[in-house]
Amino acid sequence: MDFLPENLQTILQNTTITYLQSTTQAHLSSRLSELRTAILQPYLIEPLSTLLTSYSGAMPDLLSICLLAIIILVSLKILDYAFRMIMFWVVLAFRLVFWGSLIGVGYYVYRVGVEDAARDAGWLFGVVMGFVGDYVEKSQGRAAAYVGGK
Repeated sequence: MDFLPENLQTILQNTTITYLQSTTQAHLSSRLSELRTAILQPYLIEPLSTLLTSYSGAMPDLLSICLLAIIILVSLKILDYAFRMIMFWVVLAFRLVFWGSLIGVGYYVYRVGVEDAARDAGWLFGVVMGFVGDYVEKSQGRAAAYVGGK
């Protein structure tokens, strides 16, 4: 404590600070012992000890447990590699479709002009809204028939 300033040394050597440190340690140790007796002992320690004693005659040896762990780790690494490889190709396909369609739309606008492309986009929007309106109308009719049939 020689490296601390004098005002901090006097505060830390105060009897109140010493008392609080000792009561905190005693309080913490009592809480931890309560935690062990209330939760750890009945729910973790006793079931694990009964499980280990029940399999004492048929316990696998350490080599087979290590071999099983190695096999699980290797299979998880292989699955991770396969997942990353599949995701790379899926993302690549989506990017190619996106940029290809963007370039295709740009080329179409370049070939036919902005006015004709806007007119065609309006026509396409009208067709899509017609299909959506027809779908909504039919689904509402089916819902009304379903409710009326009950």
